Amino acid sequence: MRHLLILFILLIQLDQIRSQESTPREFRGVWIATVANIDWPSSKNLSSEEQKKEIINLLDLLKNMNFNAIIFQIRPAADAFYNSKYEPWSSYLTGENDKAPAPYYDPLAFIIEETHNRGIEFHAWLNPYRAMVNIHEYQSNPFKLTYEHSEWFINYGKNKYFNPGVPQVRAYTNKIVKDIVQNYDIDAIHFDDYFYPYKIKNQDFPDADTFKKYGGVFYPDRLTDWRRDNVNLIIRQLIQTIKSTKPWVQIGISPFGVWRNKNDDAR
Repeated sequence: MRHLLILFILLIQLDQIRSQESTPREFRGVWIATVANIDWPSSKNLSSEEQKKEIINLLDLLKNMNFNAIIFQIRPAADAFYNSKYEPWSSYLTGENDKAPAPYYDPLAFIIEETHNRGIEFHAWLNPYRAMVNIHEYQSNPFKLTYEHSEWFINYGKNKYFNPGVPQVRAYTNKIVKDIVQNYDIDAIHFDDYFYPYKIKNQDFPDADTFKKYGGVFYPDRLTDWRRDNVNLIIRQLIQTIKSTKPWVQIGISPFGVWRNKNDDAR
């Protein structure tokens, strides 16, 4: 009986271990925004060492708070917080467009390594459509693609956007994502603002010419369906690009979650 009791206890313990192993790990992620220096770096004027110190302190804090993933904004617009083949260094990093950190280091490679050293996943957060945050602000070394392929872009409100209806824009975005996935040890790609821009009162999104050219079966009276299809197309293509490059890289999307307006629905 004594041996049977010991065996029974061991079986219970083994079952508990198996149960723990089969239970998916809880996702405890935190967003780190770089646009307008919201979270990191705290200023455009920091040295490379000061930037490193800030991110290390932030990662240590998140580790102590038991977070296991960060969603880090590496492309706030058509710019880069990494050594990109195609887009300029972000002005939020060094104070000027296309100015590398000095002394040189690759922030993305550095942050990925420090994140993984703490047992935390690194999710690279990109904004696929936004090309310029404020077209009315002075831009040092403006992104030359906006002049070389002006037909790819639309000004709406204060921002400049890649036009989602242009097939070449979708191809370019996929090229950007593939470059990141190929060259960095990321755990996931995360897309934000993958939808058309928030509507501005009394101002139409100026894509009528694009709709006429690329609308296909949707033209001329199904503009909103065409726009939705453009979003579906780019997400489908991006998933194929990521999975064909590194199948283990995860994909995340921040959905448009506004389901009602209190001004119109007081319930």
